[in-house]
Amino acid sequence: MSFIRRFTTNYMRAAIYGTMSLIQWLSIIVGRTSLIAAAVVLLLAASCYLIAGLKGQGFVGSKTLGGQGVAQMIV
Repeated sequence: MSFIRRFTTNYMRAAIYGTMSLIQWLSIIVGRTSLIAAAVVLLLAASCYLIAGLKGQGFVGSKTLGGQGVAQMIV
């Protein structure tokens, strides 16, 4: 968890999730396994962060994951 917290913008998160997804896809080349589910989910996460970045939406951390939380952003 602390590794992902270092990436504080949508573009940085999209890049790291995209990289992890690519690693999963490349490992599937060797042999088809259940890792395809992880690759798909990571690719979906990367796509969502990329879309948010392109739309200009700011990154908001979740208190569940140890961030500042959405409630503090509203107040």
